[in-house]
Amino acid sequence: MKRRARKAYPAGAARAAKIESAAGAVGAARTARAACAAVLAAVLALSPAAGPAASESLSGCLTAYAITRPAGLDDLTWLKLQDNVMEYEELENLVRYYNPSYQQVLESIMPMIDASRQTASQMKSSEELKTMKDQMKEIKKTLDQMDPNSQSLEEQLLYQQLSGMYGILQASVQGTEQGIKAIRKTANTLDGDTRAVREQTLKSLTFGAQQMFIGYNQALASLDLCSAAVELAQAAANSAQVRYGIGMATEEDVLSAQQSLLTALSQQQSLNDTLTTLRQNLCLMTGWTYNADPVIGTVPAPDLARIDSMNPESDIPAAIAASYSLDTLKDSLTGKTAVRKNRTLGEAEETIKIQVNTLYQTVLADKASYDAAQTALAAANIAKESADRQYSLGAIGRLQYLQLQLSYLQQKMAADAAAMTLTQSILTYEWALDGIILNEQQQEA
Repeated sequence: MKRRARKAYPAGAARAAKIESAAGAVGAARTARAACAAVLAAVLALSPAAGPAASESLSGCLTAYAITRPAGLDDLTWLKLQDNVMEYEELENLVRYYNPSYQQVLESIMPMIDASRQTASQMKSSEELKTMKDQMKEIKKTLDQMDPNSQSLEEQLLYQQLSGMYGILQASVQGTEQGIKAIRKTANTLDGDTRAVREQTLKSLTFGAQQMFIGYNQALASLDLCSAAVELAQAAANSAQVRYGIGMATEEDVLSAQQSLLTALSQQQSLNDTLTTLRQNLCLMTGWTYNADPVIGTVPAPDLARIDSMNPESDIPAAIAASYSLDTLKDSLTGKTAVRKNRTLGEAEETIKIQVNTLYQTVLADKASYDAAQTALAAANIAKESADRQYSLGAIGRLQYLQLQLSYLQQKMAADAAAMTLTQSILTYEWALDGIILNEQQQEA
């Protein structure tokens, strides 16, 4: 499959630089930098092989898939799948027609059993996956100890950075866990209904691709904030040097400002590397080679009307009827007593009820966060317009203007993140009604 090459999104990072000169704040910045670097290392370790060998192993099979338009697919949709743009709405079809793992399931189910089980076992027991989960716990612990409403700009920037890295890591872990689940399910049910196997594999891989797509865009949303942070850190370093030259700043002030600039630049490179890794994973999942350069589209706005139509009480029966895990459980109870069957199935259905209700509550909580973020962004827009006017009139200096711009970008990034999180929670609820539920037990698999 040939795809036209297009320019990639610019690289950047979500680590903001501190602007205060206090020596104590420098230590906090170093601590956060170390945590983010560890997270990034875990993400990179779990990514698919990204080198010539990976490219060579995949390129041959990719050209064999969907060379001609599949039956039932209209010409316009088919042409869009072959362009160099990866749209959110296209993910299911990209997985269906170009994902190597799914194509292998379709072409040769039985020979894949042993290989699939071995792959799932290796992924489950990998030190990299364990390290990634440990890093999530450590970052969560750090975030719980921080004050998101701190008046310190440094604290606010550190909190934003760690939150962003946690979200990226969480999306990557979920995508990996969905891959493990899909592989295991394939291996364990190949002797049953192959149609069910194909459907669940497609849904699980699609869900994983959607999670990673959202995670990529969440990281991408911090690029403007990162660039502003670097610019502010550069301006602060220049200012400190000038003030030192006229005796209004100490050598310690200058060194502190320079360290802040180095920190911002380092984190800019870190996020650039993270975005590259997520891009490579997405490419491999959707039929491109790892080093391809497609334009990756945006996450759709949350469907607020869908929230109003959600009703767990009436949706739970649909979730139970569609549950693949429940179907597998029923098969495993063949030959058991009626009493045991009824008790076991009853407990499983009750678990699904709890999961659907929990997912619904998550949607409501994310909707409240989304509303609050939109309100804050509206106020930030007003403040930004005022700052733009003051700066154009010379009423405020460049350094103060950059600080105000950074505050606006923080609110904008928070609003973007809240919107994508809400879209993600709505998506997860919808998948539950279609038989795919990512619960805590599955994440521990």
